[in-house]
Amino acid sequence: MTVRCTNAKCPAVNYLTRGSRVVLIEKPYKGWKFTHWRGACKSKKPRCDIAVARVHPNSYGLRQIHVSATFIPVAPGLTRAHPIPLGTAADVGGGWRVRVNSVTPNVQLSPAPPSGAQYFGANVTIGYFGGGSATPEQDLGWQVIGSHHTTYNPGLAPCPYPGPQPALPMYDPVYSGQSVTGYVCWQIAANDANSLELYFGSGNLDYPGTTWFALH
Repeated sequence: MTVRCTNAKCPAVNYLTRGSRVVLIEKPYKGWKFTHWRGACKSKKPRCDIAVARVHPNSYGLRQIHVSATFIPVAPGLTRAHPIPLGTAADVGGGWRVRVNSVTPNVQLSPAPPSGAQYFGANVTIGYFGGGSATPEQDLGWQVIGSHHTTYNPGLAPCPYPGPQPALPMYDPVYSGQSVTGYVCWQIAANDANSLELYFGSGNLDYPGTTWFALH
């Protein structure tokens, strides 16, 4: 009996008899590259064959297979460690395209932020290329995160009045094919100013659909 699994998805099997084989095949998500297997497989090839006869039983008499695959990003924006650099536009899903043009780590506004905090601003261009129109505040899911997974504001907000530049129109509809540019900022802990990243996508930061942008 041979069981084939792709991207860790295996068909339902109650048991494997001696002499059966498990074939693991990894197909990386777009933008990622497979490097090697760990555990019961030592190969650097995308396919791994494991003979059940070679798997040692545990204390319950059940045979367990421990295998993991290692991938690396081959395009920026796929992980926090390799974000899209300033000035580079990228699609973030849902018909949206984003470019962070510049940042101002310490925006001087009145009233001043509390002790130990500061305002951090960014000049951002967003474009919508889906159908009809969409509103950034409602339809563009973005977060800003600092060290120790500290998240600032569930989404970006316009700078407190008076902002140093025209604010990004967060609450106005953006029509298909239209791009808008404006300034956004948020209050952060001062010691996070050099570690902030902007990300779009799932709350699970390791989810393959998440897109990262540098803010420094």
